Amino acid sequence: MARHMTVEEELAELAEIVAEAEAEGIDPWPEPKPERPWGKWAIATFVTVMMLSWVSQLLFRVVEITRENGP
Repeated sequence: MARHMTVEEELAELAEIVAEAEAEGIDPWPEPKPERPWGKWAIATFVTVMMLSWVSQLLFRVVEITRENGP
């Protein structure tokens, strides 16, 4: 896009671009896609698994340290 001197020139260029897109069968303003909750569930599951992994590693290290420093 070139630098425009007036708003009217820019609007005329945008109207031309939209007209070209519609002539080619492209919808410049498509309908919004429905929300899919599986992405949130996938991220939540991944984070939960990672947290459990970190906690189990930490507990395992604590158990090893207490065994070494036992009574």
